[in-house]
Amino acid sequence: MPRTRPSPTDLLFRALADTTRQRLLGLLSRHELAVGELVDALRQPQSTVSRHLKILREAQLIHDRRDGNQVLYRAAGRSRNGEAPDGASDLQSQVMAWAAKQRIPPAVLQRAESAVRQRVGRGADFFDHLAHRWDQLRLDCFGPVFHWEALSALLPAEWTVADIGTGTGYLLPVLSRSFRRVIAVDSAPEMLKLARGRPELANVRNVTFKEGSLSRLPIQTGRVDLAVASLVLHHLEEPAEGLAELARVVRPGGWVLIVEQHEHELAAFREEMGDRWSGFRPKNLVRSLVGAGFCEPRVRPLETVAASRASAPEAPELFVVVARRGEEDRLS
Repeated sequence: MPRTRPSPTDLLFRALADTTRQRLLGLLSRHELAVGELVDALRQPQSTVSRHLKILREAQLIHDRRDGNQVLYRAAGRSRNGEAPDGASDLQSQVMAWAAKQRIPPAVLQRAESAVRQRVGRGADFFDHLAHRWDQLRLDCFGPVFHWEALSALLPAEWTVADIGTGTGYLLPVLSRSFRRVIAVDSAPEMLKLARGRPELANVRNVTFKEGSLSRLPIQTGRVDLAVASLVLHHLEEPAEGLAELARVVRPGGWVLIVEQHEHELAAFREEMGDRWSGFRPKNLVRSLVGAGFCEPRVRPLETVAASRASAPEAPELFVVVARRGEEDRLS
């Protein structure tokens, strides 16, 4: 006759029929431990500990996870988020509550706790060893813009966002993943060509490219929820015209984000970058924004490489202004 598969209850009682397994379960209800740490704590051969762990796992009394090059075990009732394990039966929950209250010999518990402290200490040593190159390692693994994408999750994903003066499209990969529709505008055809050709946008369908200036945006009135104008305004002959265009294309209640240079006297920089204006005083830009129909302006200085690294090229300080477009009756 074919062998009958044991029921969950049978597996549960089988797992509890051995005092070593009871002690294992009690330890794992207090700490997350590797096989080697359990071997040291219980003074049992590794083969014996592994066999007992297998029986406990079959009874769904313990879980395991990989941590680097080792596997850590924990009691099923000791979930990492503090919640009860999914699908736990009343009997299993009672068993886990019982195991957590069982007395463990002080020497065994002390050895287990010592093993945990040593492992945590090794983790700290690992980060101490990497500290001097951690920023570069994170940059190599995750790139420079994942923080921006994470922060963009604070904004509604259904928004239409305009990237005014998109240049080579540096922001477009993040914007396209974060918002329903993106309109990329630039006055230089070669810049738009480079932006369209970015490998990250090869299969993107929610970005529209338009040739045009901030002084005369190729965007319908009130179409945009958020307009981003990064280092664009100082290139205009008449910045006030650009602010008026931003007020036109941003819907009532929508937002504008402007990154600009502080007013400066770096003539060589201005000539090299082809700037028409040597930056702006934040209070003057805020006044102009309010005059164009925006409200609730907020200004914040921005940290730059030039400000934090002595070897960086001489460049002006930057600041960001965020403001909300007023309602229609306030603009009339």
